[in-house]
Amino acid sequence: MAKSLWPKSSSERVDSALSAHSVMGLVISALLFVICVSGTIAVFEDELEWWEQAGTPTVQEVSPAVMQATAANILKRDPETSHIYLYPPRDNWPRFVAGGDNGMFVLDETGEIASTLEAPWNDFLIELHYYLTLPHSLGIIIVAIFGVMLVSMAISGLLAHPRIFRDAFRFRRTGQARLAQADLHNRLSVWTAPFLIAVAGTGAMIGLFGVVAFVFAQTNYGGDTKQLSEAIFGGEVIEADATPAPLTGVDTALIHLDRDVPDANAFIVIVHEPGTKSQHIEIYGDETDRLIYGETHTYSTEGELLATGHNSDGPVGQQIAMSMYRLHFGDFGGALMKSIYFILGIMLCIIIASGLNIYFLKRREKGRAAPRLEAMWSGWVWGSVAMFPITLSVSLFGVSGAWLIALYWLGSVAFAGAATVWMSAASAGRAFRMVFGVALLLAPLMQLIEGDASWSNAYALVISIGLLLTGAAFVAKAISTLRPADIRPVPSPEARL
Repeated sequence: MAKSLWPKSSSERVDSALSAHSVMGLVISALLFVICVSGTIAVFEDELEWWEQAGTPTVQEVSPAVMQATAANILKRDPETSHIYLYPPRDNWPRFVAGGDNGMFVLDETGEIASTLEAPWNDFLIELHYYLTLPHSLGIIIVAIFGVMLVSMAISGLLAHPRIFRDAFRFRRTGQARLAQADLHNRLSVWTAPFLIAVAGTGAMIGLFGVVAFVFAQTNYGGDTKQLSEAIFGGEVIEADATPAPLTGVDTALIHLDRDVPDANAFIVIVHEPGTKSQHIEIYGDETDRLIYGETHTYSTEGELLATGHNSDGPVGQQIAMSMYRLHFGDFGGALMKSIYFILGIMLCIIIASGLNIYFLKRREKGRAAPRLEAMWSGWVWGSVAMFPITLSVSLFGVSGAWLIALYWLGSVAFAGAATVWMSAASAGRAFRMVFGVALLLAPLMQLIEGDASWSNAYALVISIGLLLTGAAFVAKAISTLRPADIRPVPSPEARL
């Protein structure tokens, strides 16, 4: 027999290496799970942002004159801003928001500022999903790599399933635990495959755009990324001139857009270089029958149409790039499509959780059970989920930014650690599902105590009812399955990982 070139290792060393390998796999799966849960919740980011300030006014329509006056008011408040952003109400979103580079405001139908736009929990949610709360340039790449991994796992899983159509509706809920988990994992994976590939693929493309653009610019544009960006999205339409000038033309641009493109449905108005001679107005029109984020129309302050973005009829690559956001977040088709994305997102989270469950059950069948790692995984899954409504409640009392981020990560780690030391995987799941349910019930109550609740805001009311019903369901289920032996002694040192 040929002699192995690999140095001989003791069984203890092999066991230690396998344990380290398992922990690394657990960490990667844990981060992927957080990305998917936060993304599922972020489908309703607009509604949740409004829920945090439920008492702010509902606005059905604003006139071009109000838009002009609002832009002037924003520039007066923020004279150093290089852009003014105006978000008029739409048919399915009756809210008026405007601001500059240094702050946004919520306004009423007359353009009067009702409140500073403050949504610390929604900001935290976006930071978590987009960047894993890391520095943006690094975080978005890491999240994108997880998207690539998810697409790869989806495709390889489909190829590894020899009876994908025959077993499409086979679901064994009783019997051997591993087979039940495998059926849950495989059925949901098959049913959600198109959604999974589309969402993970677009997420990867959004995150890696900067890297790909840098490489492509090096090979095709002499390293000039600005030239590449202008080739895709268009360049400046007016030569820069910082000479001061009165802010005018927002109302004229909107009136002329309604004349030039009657069905434009303006939903974003951006004033570039306000208060200078080179100021111009870019208007995003909502393409309700397309996936593109919107068609852009750029006007001078005199109402002359200077440029159209051609996002809807330009090169295929441009149309694809402008469709990534809506396809990724389900921001098309109204509340129904968002609800479908939310349900499919929950299924994706179950797929990830069950994948590790299958791994642990296989180890148990082979006599290599890892009870502490199983408990850690169960504690992380339900602990990290429970931390979302916990941080939501805390944010209502002024906790924000880095404190909210630290609370989420430390809380999630604490849940996983407590499960590892004191609980089994099953008991951790039952106990932390109870915590999750109670935290969901507390969030609307905390909002009521803080005085931010509004019974007249239908959007916020639906969110509150959803939190209450879901919380009640989890608490009722947890109570019906809670057992006296859910807390166990600390495992002996001999217990294997």
